[in-house]
Amino acid sequence: MNFNYRDFFANNDDTHIIKEQLSIVDEGVFKQDSIKGNAKAVWNMYQTEKDEQKIANKLGINLTPVQQIIKICLMKFVENKTTTEIANEMKLSISTIVNILNTATPDWKRTHDINFINDALEIYNLHKQGKNPEEIVNLINQNRKPYLQIKLDKVNLVLKIVDIATKQMENNGVTNAYEIERQINGARDHMAIIRLIKKLGIGKIRHRHIFTPEQDAFILSCYLQRMNLPETSKQFSDKFSSYSNKLNLYDATIRRRIKDFILKSNSESEISEYALKLLTKYKNEYFSTVDINNDYTKELLTRYIPAEIVGVRDRLARKGGKVDPTRQISGQKGNLGPL
Repeated sequence: MNFNYRDFFANNDDTHIIKEQLSIVDEGVFKQDSIKGNAKAVWNMYQTEKDEQKIANKLGINLTPVQQIIKICLMKFVENKTTTEIANEMKLSISTIVNILNTATPDWKRTHDINFINDALEIYNLHKQGKNPEEIVNLINQNRKPYLQIKLDKVNLVLKIVDIATKQMENNGVTNAYEIERQINGARDHMAIIRLIKKLGIGKIRHRHIFTPEQDAFILSCYLQRMNLPETSKQFSDKFSSYSNKLNLYDATIRRRIKDFILKSNSESEISEYALKLLTKYKNEYFSTVDINNDYTKELLTRYIPAEIVGVRDRLARKGGKVDPTRQISGQKGNLGPL
């Protein structure tokens, strides 16, 4: 007598658990509904047959996996969406999306930045020939398979990066990939931008700034004066920029320098050895009025305390508190009496 798995599962409340434990796969269901197993066949047929139902009929599978496979491939190869974006929209895991894309097009590069850079080189060469964005799209797509064709927004993105990098070179003599990333709203990360600039040969990369002890001393002095990060960054750039190296450090860079390097100590209750060296070496230049025996100063030197930001309106005022007019200037703390 043959054991009927279907009848057993149909009458068992723990079907999904039993199937998982026994690793039983219904081959008929797998073939008809699998999006991984049918990705290559579906995508290949879609190049010549756009009717999804006909594709399903010819392959002997259900319509749903056909629609899913085509949608995933179009989102990646035509709309240029990331695997994360596709996974979120399709409610599938990223690994599943990658598997489908690799199966559908075996030569697909998982690192899409490589494809972007190769496309960018072709776009840039046509741009140098005086072609406008629409002409570039038409010229590139006329010899490409549907899933490798580009859209106008990719051309505009490449040309925007080229334009920003060119202007940076004219003004500063170097390109700032982080600033370009910010100006294009993160459409490509700074590493991809660096590779692109190198590939196109349109600029010199500005590498990470290397701080000198004097620059650290200057930052520490601003911190002890309770200067906020934007103002510290501005004053730092004004003081240490040169004709060949125009600085424009992010606020986060200054904060990390203070917190993770200047003040970093083996003990939370001790002033870092490096901070003590700076205080001694640059006492006349930056720390003539600093008293490390002062309790508040000692607290500032043993742990990072952000400077208070003076807003247009005081928070306590919005809560109905009685605000001392000198409060924001003096830094006084404590509860204020009600009106």
